[in-house]
Amino acid sequence: LPVGAGPPHAAPVGRGAGDVKAGTRAGLAALAATVGLLLGATPAGAHAELVETEPAAGEQLDAAPEEVVLRFTESVTVADDGVTVLTSEAEAIDIGGSEHPDGERSSVAVALPDLEDDTYVVVWHVVSADSHPVSGAFTFTVGDAAALSEAETQSLVDEVLAGAGSDRAVGTSYGIVRFAAFAGVVVLVGGGAFVLGLWPAGERRQRVRRILAAAWWLAVGATLLSIPLQGAYAAGGSFADALDPSVIGDEFGARTGRAWLIRLALLAVAAVAWSRLPRALEPRSTAEGGQPNDQLPRQNPLGLALGVALGLGLLATVTSTGHATSGYLVPLAIATDLVHLTAVSSWLGGLVVLLGALLWRADDAEAGDDSPDKVVARFSRAAGVAVAVIAATGVVQGWRQVGSWNALVETNYGRLLLVKVGLVALILAAASVSRAWVRQRVNARAAQLALSPGPGAAPASGASRAPLSLLRQSVAAEVGLAVVVLATTALLVNAVPGRTAEAEGGGVFSETLSGELASVQVVVDPAEVGASEVHLYVTDPVGTPIAPEEVTASLTLPERDIGPLDVPLVSITPDHYVSERTEIPLSGDWELEVVVRMSDIDQDRLATELPVP
Repeated sequence: LPVGAGPPHAAPVGRGAGDVKAGTRAGLAALAATVGLLLGATPAGAHAELVETEPAAGEQLDAAPEEVVLRFTESVTVADDGVTVLTSEAEAIDIGGSEHPDGERSSVAVALPDLEDDTYVVVWHVVSADSHPVSGAFTFTVGDAAALSEAETQSLVDEVLAGAGSDRAVGTSYGIVRFAAFAGVVVLVGGGAFVLGLWPAGERRQRVRRILAAAWWLAVGATLLSIPLQGAYAAGGSFADALDPSVIGDEFGARTGRAWLIRLALLAVAAVAWSRLPRALEPRSTAEGGQPNDQLPRQNPLGLALGVALGLGLLATVTSTGHATSGYLVPLAIATDLVHLTAVSSWLGGLVVLLGALLWRADDAEAGDDSPDKVVARFSRAAGVAVAVIAATGVVQGWRQVGSWNALVETNYGRLLLVKVGLVALILAAASVSRAWVRQRVNARAAQLALSPGPGAAPASGASRAPLSLLRQSVAAEVGLAVVVLATTALLVNAVPGRTAEAEGGGVFSETLSGELASVQVVVDPAEVGASEVHLYVTDPVGTPIAPEEVTASLTLPERDIGPLDVPLVSITPDHYVSERTEIPLSGDWELEVVVRMSDIDQDRLATELPVP
């Protein structure tokens, strides 16, 4: 990434093979940091959030329900056995297959048989729109069976969920394999663009072909491994499940599986195109008048169009399996993510080919359109544009996924994003060395071409040119840091976006709502994402406790178009209503509405805003 600005740095201590060794050490250090980051990652938490169930969590029903319905914040994928129902003795009952009622992708329903009086546990496992598995459980009670206490309910749910969910080793392995596939695609697309657009003569170099072939094989192999591992990860299984043909078949039917298959097809087309089509670009060695020209080489429209289409297609398989496919403003997110990945690939893939092929054995004596000076100068201009695009699209993506300053510093996603920004800043600092090298070499070249005035004109001495070893070391540092940035990006893909991540507790919320017929003191403890207790104390307008005929309450989150969600209330005393376990699924400014019915025709409808951090 020869971009940025700054004075030339001190001359390096080595050249040639010594610089390669330094770059190798930097690469190994980056690889070790990458492996450490990925091995330290836990399987992803919930991305789709459960917002409502029928029956409601903890509800006691007079009659057995005919079905169980779960509603989520976004579309989910569910297997036939994605929902199970168990008795209070943890014995599974026969139920219907899971389906999306009325074609609503954000809801899941299962038909129930005739249930006896008992407490039942519903265990569910789905895959959210961004390809991450989400699971959980809740209980409901039928008939005269004694309702379980909160402690008993939690103990039963914990017992049922014990051992459920994906094997940690499967989740970690899948994260590493997915990162490897991502890195292979990025280097292949960006490296190919570098050769076709900026260094056409490099197409004939064996090192270039080896780098692109290695990236191709990495992308193919990691994508092939992603199919069974994603299937086992999504199903909450183990490595043994990754070898199950039914699990692999289910993955082929999922959006991620289809994306992997499309990627493999595009990789096959890329291999054929690279080996059989004529070179997409022809170098332009001289301009009019025979003078050297270091501008972009002449382009073959057909080859360029094919290369662009293949590159965008490969990057689209990354976009279609990430956070861009869920949440707010999905069309904008997909377009922004694709542009972001295109710029990142152009930048990083070019760096890898630049370091591994052009600068590997380059010599200061090289000249012509294939010289490092000219190729690096071209890449410097292209990389400058790429970095500007990365910064702009990164701001849009960060705003969409984080949404607030608190989420930026209080959630894992936000903190990872800050780490990524810091690493990019370090890369730009290293890039200033490369940029200074380009400027110094250009100035030295101009000085050497200048003629001294007067009779017997002779070339001026000019300034000495910065050695190639300086560029090798700065680019090696950039590549090493960029690998760590890619690893951090992989962790971001596996992290819960800041907008939906659970923030710190919000404490107790208390407010008195006044109407014409009644006043209600509302207490929510705690006012945070998760289970909360809701207490309603009803009085007349002057503060005397009264006994209304009915009190109901509901929660709505307008900004996410969620609700109204019923708050299950139980009358403790004539004037005191309690909901011992109200699930608040997301942070945001919820609207709490309370309806106090005094008679068949008289009622008060009261509302307040309940902020949940």
